[in-house]
Amino acid sequence: MKKLLIGTSLALATAASWAFYPKEAAPAGYLAVIGSGRPGASHSPEITTIYPDGRRQVMKLTGLTPSSERSSTAIAVELHHAEMVKINKLYAQGWRIVSITQSTVGVGAITETVYLMEKR
Repeated sequence: MKKLLIGTSLALATAASWAFYPKEAAPAGYLAVIGSGRPGASHSPEITTIYPDGRRQVMKLTGLTPSSERSSTAIAVELHHAEMVKINKLYAQGWRIVSITQSTVGVGAITETVYLMEKR
């Protein structure tokens, strides 16, 4: 009887400890926030968010029309402001920035800033 009680207790303790064994979290993948705009052109700046499942969300910044060099700077500032608002919302959801890449091709070409994020 004593052996049966010890064996049963040991089996229950093992089963209970297995429930608390750390499980490996499934990787969430990467998320990209891409801010793009063309200074001084009629192209409307936009922020594209690409989620780990491949879904895309495009937010166009409307109502910004450049008429001089000064307003092109204001549009760039508005674009970066919108990027930061989006990144701060994602940060609150547990996403963290892994890398930032910025590229500009040619004079007056589209400038892109890519924020690569992962969930931690």
